[in-house]
Amino acid sequence: MAYRTTSWKNTDIGWVPSDWEVKDLRCINNVSMCKRVMKYQTKSVGVIPFYKISTFGGIPDSFIDRDLYEYLRSNFSYPNRGDILFSAAGTIGKYIIFDGNPAYFQDSNIVWIHNDERLVLNSYLYQLYHVIQWCTSEGGIVSRLYNKDIVNLKISIPSLLEQQKIAEVLTDLDDLIVELEKLRDKKQAIKIGAMQELLTGKRRLPGFNKPWKKVELGEIADLLKGRGLSKDKVDPKGRYSCVLYGELFTIYKEKIAHVISKTDYEEGVFSKEGDVLVPGSTTTTGIDLAKASALLQGGVLLGGDINIIRIKERDINPIFLAYLITNTQKNEIGNIAKGTTVYHLHGTDLAVLIIYIPMDKSEQTAIANILSDMDDEISAINDKINKYKQIKAGVADELLSGRIRLIKPQE
Repeated sequence: MAYRTTSWKNTDIGWVPSDWEVKDLRCINNVSMCKRVMKYQTKSVGVIPFYKISTFGGIPDSFIDRDLYEYLRSNFSYPNRGDILFSAAGTIGKYIIFDGNPAYFQDSNIVWIHNDERLVLNSYLYQLYHVIQWCTSEGGIVSRLYNKDIVNLKISIPSLLEQQKIAEVLTDLDDLIVELEKLRDKKQAIKIGAMQELLTGKRRLPGFNKPWKKVELGEIADLLKGRGLSKDKVDPKGRYSCVLYGELFTIYKEKIAHVISKTDYEEGVFSKEGDVLVPGSTTTTGIDLAKASALLQGGVLLGGDINIIRIKERDINPIFLAYLITNTQKNEIGNIAKGTTVYHLHGTDLAVLIIYIPMDKSEQTAIANILSDMDDEISAINDKINKYKQIKAGVADELLSGRIRLIKPQE
């Protein structure tokens, strides 16, 4: 049963239920951090992972010896299982519930508050951290949370029983999202395996036995370039459809914007149905430049910094070609891109790109359909993930503000 608060009090953090307390984080404990580990003490392989701010919450790329770990853990601050570690520099607001497994963490950049849970449950605090607004101090060009920024933060504190119930509801939603993310990742891994086999001919679909042919991209397509379209000329209410560089993020399902400038329309470069679009520049090579999109719509204005692969031969499926470029040509495109800070990819570079394609167009189409179906399935899971994240955000806002109560208010 849910209840609504009818009695409120005004506090330093605004209106909260009259039976809740408001305290700063120093009421729990002081800020703790690990002892500094010097670079020469780390290794690229090892037993005990050492998490830096760049790998916190992800996969470690540094390790320390077990003897050093045991010495540091025994003689200096070290988190207890259940403590909430969070990033205090760079990307503020990354939180990890420490699972107690052997690991070490970069000093000052990754911190925690030892919490005996007599006043605030870790499970409640973890949820609260995700909605609070940290007041950061600027450390040069990097945002940083200093100890004073952390301990001075005021939080609302309901009873331990209510904290538990709030945390249970929000944790259940988190668990649901995590399970969906695991399912999505599993589907993506299956798709990657399928691409590696189907797009290279290592595995043939039943009923197809014609050989594949080796061609240069320029033999089967004309290479064109889009014309610059500034974002200040784009408007959802505009008359003419367009695609900007930044919208090349999916296979053949581009986000179509709208341009309102008549000049752009009259002087523009238009798509033909079946064009395959590839970025013309990026700050990194390989996967960013190998991001092809098959545009199944003609008459769309194409922005600058877009390479247009306009297929000349009828026996080429554009969706298959987009998958092929995106997923099997990363290294090749990385090798032919030019630049230092910004890498450029021109049509002349793409023209000499060597690809292998089935001679039977129906085999191309069958492969494209399989991969498209996988993408649709992954996209549907992502939609569910986003939906539940929105639900969780709304529920968290109601529960953590006290507007909706899971126990009867003591008013």
